[in-house]
Amino acid sequence: MGNPIVKAWTATAAFSLAGVASLFMFAQVSQYLLPHLVFYIVLVLNTFFSVRFFSRIAPENRSQLEIDAVLVILYFALALSMGRPVAFAFFALCLFIAASSKYPLLLLVIPQTNVLKRKILIDLLGTAVCAAILGATLLGYAFAAAWVLAILFMFANVYLLFIRPMYRL
Repeated sequence: MGNPIVKAWTATAAFSLAGVASLFMFAQVSQYLLPHLVFYIVLVLNTFFSVRFFSRIAPENRSQLEIDAVLVILYFALALSMGRPVAFAFFALCLFIAASSKYPLLLLVIPQTNVLKRKILIDLLGTAVCAAILGATLLGYAFAAAWVLAILFMFANVYLLFIRPMYRL
């Protein structure tokens, strides 16, 4: 599966199916389900562009495949935790931590360091936001935190995908 477009569509389809399956079979119906679904949909949309872009420039090596496997597991865990505020915030945080660890390894092997540094910064900001969301959730502000995460992530992705695209050399 060396074609970046095929990889992007495969990842998007798999994560979309996981989200739909979770929504209809596993998600806890609660006031948190809608903001979790919004976040997850935007995340999967972003993933299409990310996989398409980075699979063109990043080599497939063991460490990248291992991190990708962890990311896949975390996507599925995030999908399965929709409607459960603490679990969802926790897995969103874990996802951003794992993503933040993926790209520094690429700094050593590909010449596009500017785009990598920007992606690392964006993922670290996502990690910080998810940590704050998890903290707010644990402090009893779960509903507000879920909506802040969804809305902030939606606006960030509009900016980073369409206004000042991050997946461009």
